[in-house]
Amino acid sequence: MNGFYEIMNLESLWTLWFWIVHVVAWSMTSHFVLGVPFDAVLQANREKEEFGPWARHTDAMLRASIFRIVTYFRRSGAWIVGVWSFVLASLFTFALLWDNEFSIALLTVFLPLTAIYTITIRWALWIDANEFDPAELRLIVRKLRFWIQLFGVLAIIVAAACAILYWLHIHVPVG
Repeated sequence: MNGFYEIMNLESLWTLWFWIVHVVAWSMTSHFVLGVPFDAVLQANREKEEFGPWARHTDAMLRASIFRIVTYFRRSGAWIVGVWSFVLASLFTFALLWDNEFSIALLTVFLPLTAIYTITIRWALWIDANEFDPAELRLIVRKLRFWIQLFGVLAIIVAAACAILYWLHIHVPVG
């Protein structure tokens, strides 16, 4: 049982597990743009014919995923925003007022992901309100993926900076 606590300790900014979870979260977020695997978008763009099988299936997946995101947001978006705001406010309280390292670690993962999912919902609402042909829709997904990847790299850099600042705060005496 002691080995379990050595592997899964709550000093999470310095464990390998925290960084693995952080990188996997951003990898999955940038791979499934608007709920569709990005490799399907690439295969659809590589097809010789405009309405080949990959293009048709990718377009269908994109439209179904956008419909799903918009429907869930319109149905229960206020509840999700309220509960998630409470979770983030609790993490802020534990992280900043009580100097809890585990809360700081969770905040460095969840806060940027919240921004990305907010942007994703906004883009889904925008796409749902307008009509795009399949090629334009795939171009929109490529642009959104670029911004998600850029934001993910910046989020990982900020998380590393938070970890370093926390370590300096704990281990270097002031004065």
